[in-house]
Amino acid sequence: MTTPQLPDLARPDAGTTLISEWMVDTPDRQDRAGRALLGEWSELSARFRPEAFLRLSCFAGVDGRVLLCVAQWTSDDAHLAFVREHRAEMVGRIDREIPGIRRPGLVRYRLAHTVVPDDACDDTTDVIVARAESEPASDAARWAEATADRLRTTPPPGMGVAHVFVSADRARGLLYAPVTEANDVAGARLYRLLGTVAGPSAGVDGAGPSGAESVF
Repeated sequence: MTTPQLPDLARPDAGTTLISEWMVDTPDRQDRAGRALLGEWSELSARFRPEAFLRLSCFAGVDGRVLLCVAQWTSDDAHLAFVREHRAEMVGRIDREIPGIRRPGLVRYRLAHTVVPDDACDDTTDVIVARAESEPASDAARWAEATADRLRTTPPPGMGVAHVFVSADRARGLLYAPVTEANDVAGARLYRLLGTVAGPSAGVDGAGPSGAESVF
């Protein structure tokens, strides 16, 4: 099975980027929940072929306790219409298999800045994610701009192309960056890509129609 590739978070057809965490508590549950999530989305994408669904990427927190889900859709409205019809059944199947998963909630993000270091290397499946939570709108935007400026001036060693987001409600900021070595970005958490599901059209970074890639 092919090794999955990190998503292109700057792809122009992605009108929204949806990021959420699942609290799973143990490495075994993390592994099982990741398999179940990727399997469910692969099946849904193949069966219903939602053209607005571009890609789902599932990451494992290196502490073995968390799954990070990064989904790209053409619009929030298209995503909401699809999940209203299919999410409850999908999540129900996963929860019957792995009871007790906690889901704090999904945040809808818009790309604000992309930073390309001179020696950027994206040949990795590791990423760091740092957040500015529950900030006023003006502070979240300023955080995003300041974070991007700092990375342009002094990018951490081993950082790939970094993306800085502001939430659709303008209340949160988020940094996502591939890394090839440990770094000291304040407040960042390290995740490793488990697998991806490409949408029915696959697009510029897909694996083919309804393509699924996994390291399991």
